[in-house]
Amino acid sequence: MSSKRASMMPPAPKPPTSLSSSLVIAEHASLTGTKLITLGSNTVIHPRSKLSSAYAPITIGNSCIISERSQIGIQNEPDEEEADPVVIEDGVIIEVGAVVEGKRIGEGSVIEVNAKVGRGAVLGKHCKIGPLCEVAEGEVLPDYTVLFGNGMRRIDNSGVEDLKMKMVARQVEVLRKLIPSKIAKFQ
Repeated sequence: MSSKRASMMPPAPKPPTSLSSSLVIAEHASLTGTKLITLGSNTVIHPRSKLSSAYAPITIGNSCIISERSQIGIQNEPDEEEADPVVIEDGVIIEVGAVVEGKRIGEGSVIEVNAKVGRGAVLGKHCKIGPLCEVAEGEVLPDYTVLFGNGMRRIDNSGVEDLKMKMVARQVEVLRKLIPSKIAKFQ
């Protein structure tokens, strides 16, 4: 006999979704809200990641990796009538415990462990937000910006963007074998 009590509340309604057939989404991922959630091809959604479209639609591009305990979408009710949609472009990695409420995350960007991207923030292409770092609400970071430490910044001009994108594609292929996909649960 289980010691857990069954919830008396009905399950939350499923949000409208547009899911690619090559998406990998774990059974224990959480998709909630009333606005559209669009997930691109070869994207991996880990268990216990939360996507909430309660206040704004969410679009995640191709070949992205959304890690455990990360939260995507506007977390609190916006003051204005409607919040900006959350758009995550191709090849973005969002690591464990990160919170992303930003308007746009540029292609090839990395949001590291427990980092936060505030509401309405815009990250350019190939940006990197270090562990525990925070991008303020409405802040705009140009392409190739690296945010680290206590708000310190630099521009990464190493020129290895193509190599990074190939690494993300290989990582997606490995995760495809490790995470059983339950796409039918979310359709």
